[in-house]
Amino acid sequence: MKKVEWSKSDIISQYIESGNVMYKATLEGDYKTNNKEGKKITQVFKYLEKNLELAADTLPLLFDNENVVIRTKAAAHCLALKIHIDKAKKILEDAANDDKNGIFGFNAQMTLKVWHEQGFLKVY
Repeated sequence: MKKVEWSKSDIISQYIESGNVMYKATLEGDYKTNNKEGKKITQVFKYLEKNLELAADTLPLLFDNENVVIRTKAAAHCLALKIHIDKAKKILEDAANDDKNGIFGFNAQMTLKVWHEQGFLKVY
């Protein structure tokens, strides 16, 4: 998992892989697996913090993913990086307002709440 250089396809693949695992783990109540995958996504985010142009090119490609975890993670990371803010907010708002998203919609709602209250998001 520890990479020195991440390509656009590496980043997309990791978000999709981890997002799918996190979705399933959350529904199954498997917090250990969820946390493990969350750490992988955070590692990619930390790389993107230092490579904003790559982040700006890559994260929007995940906005249309069918998995709500992948969409909302990408959107939250855009807010944290201060890129694609309007689109990221809309994705989180849509997820928060869609009853079928359950806990994932609540997570999106809380992400927006923190972002509005603090004016920023910190990913760690």
